[in-house]
Amino acid sequence: MSRYQHFYQTMNIPKETWINPKIKIRETVNKGKSMFATEPIKTGEKVLIWGGEYINKDKVEKTKANGKLVMQWDDDLFSVEKRGKDPGYFINHSCDSNTWMSDTFTFITKRDIKAGEEVTADYALWEANEDYVSEWECKCGSPLCRKRVTGKDWRLPEIQTRYKGYFSPLINKRLKNKY
Repeated sequence: MSRYQHFYQTMNIPKETWINPKIKIRETVNKGKSMFATEPIKTGEKVLIWGGEYINKDKVEKTKANGKLVMQWDDDLFSVEKRGKDPGYFINHSCDSNTWMSDTFTFITKRDIKAGEEVTADYALWEANEDYVSEWECKCGSPLCRKRVTGKDWRLPEIQTRYKGYFSPLINKRLKNKY
């Protein structure tokens, strides 16, 4: 067994992305594709389990050089995807999202979501690259809107309070160790 196969198996990584059947991906006017609830979804219900290809640190630079999107979820766990190919890609950002993370791969609702409502995640839940600043301006419409998503948003006291315990494992570790 290769090091990568061992890594993949010990992490119990889902092979494919799962989306709650109460959610459909559809085109929107201003945001491209987005996730929407087709019926009510209760607080604490699973909405998304991110599956697919995951790599360790050794493969990050080569993967990025091949034009793939790489996101870090834990110290030595990175997801890989082609933009717009994995259904999980279509969970759009909101500065006051209606989901958060319950573990490395799983998003659950943080409040009830009504039928027709967009399903969103605050990218501060996992964006740990402190050099990252979104090229796009957030237009979520929330009174909590930060206008730009950065890799330092998780450091904001109000974000830490709002999402305490529901960040990616990497950010939870950073917070526990006081960065």
